[in-house]
Amino acid sequence: MQFDYRRAWSAPRLPPARKAGIAAAVMANWPTVALAAALAALALSLRLHDLEGKPLWFDEILTWDRAKLPLSELVSNALGHKHFPTYFLLLRPFAETQTPEWTLRLPSVVFGTICVVLVAKLATDARGLIAGLVAGLLAALAPLEVQFSQEARPYALISCLVLSAACGLARLAYNGGAAAAATPMPSSRGAWTAYTLGTLAALLVENNTIPWLVASNLAFVVIVRRAGLPERRPLIRNWAWSQALILVCWLPALGIMVWANRDAASSGLEWVPKITWDSFQSIVGTVYLFRISDLMTFKLFPTPLPGFGAAVALLALIGAWRLRPNPALLAVIGLAFAAMPATVLLGSAFQPLLVPRYILWSTGPFFALAGIGAAALPMSLSAATAVFIAIGGAISLAPYYAAETKPLWDRATAYLASNARPGDVIVTDNRPVQFVLTSYASRFHVNAEVPILSWVPRVVPQQIANARRVWVVYGRVGQGIQEPEGEFRQNWSALGAPAEQDRFGSSILLLRFDIGLPTQPPPCCGAQASPE
Repeated sequence: MQFDYRRAWSAPRLPPARKAGIAAAVMANWPTVALAAALAALALSLRLHDLEGKPLWFDEILTWDRAKLPLSELVSNALGHKHFPTYFLLLRPFAETQTPEWTLRLPSVVFGTICVVLVAKLATDARGLIAGLVAGLLAALAPLEVQFSQEARPYALISCLVLSAACGLARLAYNGGAAAAATPMPSSRGAWTAYTLGTLAALLVENNTIPWLVASNLAFVVIVRRAGLPERRPLIRNWAWSQALILVCWLPALGIMVWANRDAASSGLEWVPKITWDSFQSIVGTVYLFRISDLMTFKLFPTPLPGFGAAVALLALIGAWRLRPNPALLAVIGLAFAAMPATVLLGSAFQPLLVPRYILWSTGPFFALAGIGAAALPMSLSAATAVFIAIGGAISLAPYYAAETKPLWDRATAYLASNARPGDVIVTDNRPVQFVLTSYASRFHVNAEVPILSWVPRVVPQQIANARRVWVVYGRVGQGIQEPEGEFRQNWSALGAPAEQDRFGSSILLLRFDIGLPTQPPPCCGAQASPE
């Protein structure tokens, strides 16, 4: 019998029944397996490339420090900063290194690669291999996806877990009868397991996955309404067991976190910038439209391919329209995409929340919709669209590797290590800068006799009174509001003209003063931080 390639590339593919074990399932579905393997290889190579090329920034250094703590301290430190310890426990075996960029980021590489495969599966099951190919290419080549797959933070893991849960829920939407069985079939059992454990694990990593829990319950309401009357009661019963397991395991952990922060005076989100029209456009472009931006300021870099992101958005709209005949599946994928952005925008009316990493897990469903949209086009146009996505995505991603998306604290510290000598004093403009510089100082062997101070009025002037040279360090380490450079310079003008000034990238300035002391101590410099 001749293989029907057109059907394989365009028809929806439901999960194969297990007739003769794993080998038989693979052989029966070999185009899907081959596509997943090719996309995984592409995603892995893009995420491993130049993995240690960008320096650690404030939050990654916090990750490194926390993962190295003794077990009890790690747990209490994470909970005290409104984080579950899950991700940091996972990173402990990778933290014992003097060059942590590569090893600390390796788990995120793996999770980011799995995300690409899951996005392709979500689209393939819905509309066929063209949909999976386009969706997988988008996920593999998206600059923000690569960036957070090269980041020692839990966001790639969160995306992986939510996508696993979404894939499970989508499979339940395909076949309500199997999902309603008292003793589920293997395919249905796997779907319930993927949804339940994926959702639970995501909740136990970060609380910003709560919108997925809400969205999945809303999607389930649609699934139940679309099911036949005999299936509804057993469907609800199975769902109740799933939700009970999730809540029984998650709510006690959430209670412990709330108790650990019972005396906290603030929300811990004061560093998030207020939303402006420019920042909104920048973040939407970064998250969904293949733009590259500075991780600290969200400032967009020039795009090499204007309009590419708009084309992706148009495909996603077509995909959502194409799913109208299947409201249950549209609810699963559409709500998985919309839940977090909607929550962030609504919550920002009370407290600014719009930060790319908080809505990162919504990108996978968005790319799945775009893949479904591409597959809805005529066959010849779908193939051309896949080629366009591959070329356009590669062109959009290429500048990321050379872009300065993080402050170059490694270069600034290396310069201080080569030039600061005993008798000198290094003064930073605030404590977060001192924290980052001190973390790098041991790695780059800054002379231990050169103190690294954070500016404190009435204290630092006494400490630098007898210094031979004073190195003043200005720079950005986080995403909060930073003191303008002009004010920083004015604060130190009483020392006279700097004998030397050096820049490292766009956000770090080093001033060296060899003469004079201020007749009046400069005012305290503006603090900026991104406390995780």
